Amino acid sequence: MRVANLAQSLLTRTQTLQTQARLQIAEQQISTGYKSNVFSGLGGDSKKLLDFDRARSGLETFMATIQAAERRATIMDASMTSVTDIAQQVRADNFSTRAFMGDASVRQNVMTGAEEAINTTISALNAQFEGRYLFSGYEFDTKPIDMTADDMIAAVEAQLTADGFPPGTPVTAADIEAAIDTYLGINPAGAAGYYASGSSDTVTARIDENQEMDYGLTADNAAFRETFKGFLMTSMSVDRYDELNQTSATEFDDSFTDARVFVEQGFDQTNQLVGQLGIRRQKLEDTRIGHEKTIDILVQGMSDIQDADVYEAITEFQRLQVQLQASYQVTAQLSNLSLVNFI
Repeated sequence: MRVANLAQSLLTRTQTLQTQARLQIAEQQISTGYKSNVFSGLGGDSKKLLDFDRARSGLETFMATIQAAERRATIMDASMTSVTDIAQQVRADNFSTRAFMGDASVRQNVMTGAEEAINTTISALNAQFEGRYLFSGYEFDTKPIDMTADDMIAAVEAQLTADGFPPGTPVTAADIEAAIDTYLGINPAGAAGYYASGSSDTVTARIDENQEMDYGLTADNAAFRETFKGFLMTSMSVDRYDELNQTSATEFDDSFTDARVFVEQGFDQTNQLVGQLGIRRQKLEDTRIGHEKTIDILVQGMSDIQDADVYEAITEFQRLQVQLQASYQVTAQLSNLSLVNFI
């Protein structure tokens, strides 16, 4: 017959403490859903977990940048579509009204339509999102076009007068075009007279570790200058109707036809910008989706490392409870045993 001794009692108590520790771990796993509350508890996988988390954080930063760029590009796309829509309308009006230009009221309507087209384009290029002007380059707080159609038309009129053709003076289509080109900075090449921002740099976004994308546009882009040129040529040709006719019987026709051509060119160039922006938007979306898929993989890897199987933890918790209760009973019995019990 074996009689419990001190060594056996200590061994039983040590096993009980170990069971208690495992029970506590199982309880933490059930309550938190994690295998361990500290990285050291993950052993060799702790470094891998940190690497995964760092990679996920970096991708989430890129995704935030991409999503902001996508939202801005969407608004810019809508703005440029508005410009092409109004250009199509002015072009159509040019065709439909040409035969009736001898009527002063028709000419007034055409001038009003051109002014509305200029104002619509100005409004589109002054688009804002989240407190920043989208067509001002990197001068986000600067309104790109801080004037109205009346201001632009008056500026061209002043330039035409400065060139030697004040109101009432015979003028040619080429003279009007030259004044508009000077004002818009087309010929000679220079700053656009209407552009208030000092930045002509297109905005870029870092969408990956080693990749930046240029997706911005500024209001002084050549396509917008050409569009304004068409609208201004329309307005100035009709406004100088009499002066053009003083030069020759066909001069007004030439000037009004030129106006339509410039509107068409502005439409084509702006439409190309819409297409180019669409390509960039698709690239942004594809890159974002790629980052999302990579993040999903990283998150799954992190879950495999740190997440506990709660159902398994519950089963283990219940098993350890039974084992611990049995250990308590054995310890209690051993504490009551002595040699006297066997004499």
